[in-house]
Order: sequence, then structure tokens, then C-alpha cells
Amino acid sequence: NINGGFENAVDEIAPDGWSANKLPQIKKYAEFSLDNSVSHGGNKSIKISILKNHPSQSIIYNWVRRLDGLNVGETYELRCWVKLMNIKITPFLNIEFWNNDLSIGSASTSKKILNVKNNSWQLIKTVFFVPQATTKIILSAGINGMNNNGGIVWFDDLTISMISNN
Repeated sequence: NINGGFENAVDEIAPDGWSANKLPQIKKYAEFSLDNSVSHGGNKSIKISILKNHPSQSIIYNWVRRLDGLNVGETYELRCWVKLMNIKITPFLNIEFWNNDLSIGSASTSKKILNVKNNSWQLIKTVFFVPQATTKIILSAGINGMNNNGGIVWFDDLTISMISNN
């Protein structure tokens, strides 16, 4: 269970299994929260708000979790609904495959361009293969703060489905 609907939470800060990747020197430019008022399905979503004072530089903000239970050698589809407000550079999902401390591959929705003028929920998705020798898988839902001053992105109903059984 990846808690992709973000419904399970031990507190009002973050959903179970997820953490906000915020470095101390950049947390003054973005806020991460569990949102009880905006959702695609269920009652909650996760949100990243880029503050108006964000500098004109590329800084990536991510919600992150470890994925367990995916099989090496299998192909999966990752899907997530996103909602944008005042966003110019669209958000992304990224999956990284690790063998101990070495990155051995990744997959991303970063090439998916969303309609930034559309304030309703939009689907982003990607297909990925879990490489041989994978020992750890990290999933992130994020956005670049550059040019997104005052913008907000919500993520909800994130699912992973096997699409091949080799």
C-alpha cells in the first residue's frame, strides 16, 4: 500500500509513508502540506506551495517515499492526478532505481506538459521497467520552484499497476 490517496496520516503534516524533501536552506521558499480541502478522490491530497519570494533559480521540491513490493523485471504504469494554480513549469513524478548506493535507472513524467491554464485535475502517467539488481526504489512527486512564484500544485490518487508479467 503506497497511500497514494494520501488518506492515511498520523498527523496533519504528512501522509503515512511520505516525507517532504526540504533542505534547511530552501524551506523559506516553499511549503509542503497535507490538504484536507482539495482532493481528486477521497478527502485529502498533498500540496506544494511555492512562495512569492522564490529566487530565479532551479530548486526542486519533492514529496518522497520508498516503494516496496515491486518486482524486478516487471513493467508497471504510474498514474497520478495533479491540480495546478498559478503554475508555469509543470510538476512531475519520478522513480529512481538503486542498487545499494548506486543509481541504476529512473523513469519520469517530466516530458508531460500540462495545460497550465486548466485549474481542474489532470492526469500524468508514465510506464517503467524495474531493472535487474534493483535493491531500493524511490518515488517522488515534485515541482521546480523556478518561475512558479506564488503557484500551488496538488497531487492525488497516485497508483501503480503492473502491465506485464514476464
